[in-house]
Amino acid sequence: MKRLLLILLTTLQVLFAAANYTSMGQVKRINNLDLRVTDYGSSLGGSLQWRLANDLHAGVQANWTFVSSGKEYTLTDPYTGYTYKLNTINLDFVKAGLFLKKHFFTRQLDNTFAPYVSLQGGPVLAIDTDNSPWANITRYANADFFLGFYSNFYLGIDFMMEKRGSLGIALGYEINSFGKPVDEDFHKTSWNGASIVLQYGKYF
Repeated sequence: MKRLLLILLTTLQVLFAAANYTSMGQVKRINNLDLRVTDYGSSLGGSLQWRLANDLHAGVQANWTFVSSGKEYTLTDPYTGYTYKLNTINLDFVKAGLFLKKHFFTRQLDNTFAPYVSLQGGPVLAIDTDNSPWANITRYANADFFLGFYSNFYLGIDFMMEKRGSLGIALGYEINSFGKPVDEDFHKTSWNGASIVLQYGKYF
């Protein structure tokens, strides 16, 4: 009976070991909501990551990016009072790729945060639609599509929060490369820029 009780207690300890994490570099899995603001636009997406080894995670990440020309301005018609934006760009990037994340100082810092470096890469689909300021959702019916490759490099920090919550903040640089010029006005093959990333999720 004592042996059976010992086996049961040992099994429960293994099953609930995740509750004893002291750093985000040790957790087995993280599910995140992903928000990014870059020099060329902003995006919303998500990521799933798993621990390969202590301090090393790998995962998948996908997002939808709303590209900005960076030169928009608002104009108000003095006769009608109608306000609209000019010099807009109706271009979207849909990305899905893989990433590696290496945490540092996991067992050296007496804290629940973990600095990391991350590399990401994968295919990116550009959806180019009419740049008219009066264009609406129907513009996607006549969209042009361009397939390219994206890669990202980030330096960030993962924070362990209450109730298995996780918060990640990172700064980095993103590269989006296409074989043909993208957008009817800008005709660019590369859409690159610095990026700020905010991630919120749950760890397991």
